[in-house]
Amino acid sequence: MAEAHAVRFDEALDMPEGIILDVMRCWRDAKDHGEAVQPYIYQTLARHRLEILVPVFDSLMTLCEAAMKRSIVAGEDGDRSGDETALIDMLVAPEDARIYIGCTQEDCILLNCALRSTRLMMEQAVAGISTGRSQQY
Repeated sequence: MAEAHAVRFDEALDMPEGIILDVMRCWRDAKDHGEAVQPYIYQTLARHRLEILVPVFDSLMTLCEAAMKRSIVAGEDGDRSGDETALIDMLVAPEDARIYIGCTQEDCILLNCALRSTRLMMEQAVAGISTGRSQQY
């Protein structure tokens, strides 16, 4: 796994890292209990007016697990897991997922596209909040 980047996640994307960790853990918990994940993610993101990101994060997490060929391990309380650290680092610098996780070239291409799309959608959603644009589409 790569070393952590010096830039903090929330400075890189204007979105607090805690929101991402909450979404990741909520997603993992729903999956572990056999529940549909999007309603759970919605509850987490709606508190921050970022509900438009629900399918974005669901897809990213699903593709990340597919690339890793295993379940994502979630951290607890204030401690991040290695998987959470890797995913946050990949969102900050989505150049090559293979630096962070072992995956095939094909899986890496898919995951890199998902990371870039997630980053763009996050930037748009946060910009919409700061400018007062509605997220109702």
